[in-house]
Amino acid sequence: MKHKKNIWHCAGFLLGLVIILALLSCVFRRKDGIYVYDALSVSVKSSDIKAEPDNSLDVIFYGDSEAYSSFSPNHLYSKFGYTSFCCGTAAQKVCDTYALLTEAFKTQSPKVIVLEANCLYRTLNEEDNKKDIVMNFLTDSVPVFANHSTWKLFVRKALPSGREKRRRGQKGFVLRKDSRPYKGGKYMKKTKKADELSSDVTTYLNKIATLCKENNAELLIVSTPSPRNWTYKKHNGVQSWASLHGVTYIDLNLDKDIKINWKKDTKDSGDHLNYSGAKKVTNYMGKYFRDHYNLTDHRE
Repeated sequence: MKHKKNIWHCAGFLLGLVIILALLSCVFRRKDGIYVYDALSVSVKSSDIKAEPDNSLDVIFYGDSEAYSSFSPNHLYSKFGYTSFCCGTAAQKVCDTYALLTEAFKTQSPKVIVLEANCLYRTLNEEDNKKDIVMNFLTDSVPVFANHSTWKLFVRKALPSGREKRRRGQKGFVLRKDSRPYKGGKYMKKTKKADELSSDVTTYLNKIATLCKENNAELLIVSTPSPRNWTYKKHNGVQSWASLHGVTYIDLNLDKDIKINWKKDTKDSGDHLNYSGAKKVTNYMGKYFRDHYNLTDHRE
């Protein structure tokens, strides 16, 4: 009798566990079935941009750490009066960009979407290619396993840290004044060879281009200065896709007018720009927006 009672207790416990996981999965389920590399970072940025007044942004920047190190919305506003937000996240992949952009268009009507090109060379690592078959089954069947870190987002919303307050105040830009010079010399050596974009990346890039057209926004691809990350082969790869699809591509690694000083304008020896370098990139972008798009100066 006691044995049967224990069996019923175990069965009741398992049933309760299944019900709890099912309920939690409704909260943690990925939106639109989109594979997200860093669900927490994407959720944080989505939350931040939704905190902006509806339809208040002229420009939204996307990309990985090169984006949030290079585009300063506050500086853009102070010099040109254009409102913007930087949705860059660490190691952002183009699938994350698509997820963030989809969410942004629900509350914003930007005229320009700027995509920093370094994220186009990040491997998507779709879940089907992962080795842990058991975990794949759990993440597909019970989303709480895939998005368990979302609880951190709830805590961050309720009790934002000083760093998060600064991030929101900087509109997604990360202000860093440290300086460590790049000493590697010339890095954009002209060649006809190209690092072609992978089929997975172009699939999402095509979706992004279509989404921009549907929402009357211009897609602009930009490569910010970075000797550690950028090459002429990558330039050719992005230019090939952009030319084929009629999308404007700007490579600031080839533009001498921006006048990056590699002794002072990088925080980590040519990987990312510091605030000094970011101001130069943002000034360049502001002038480009002024000359090519009908944006409003909101300072008045």
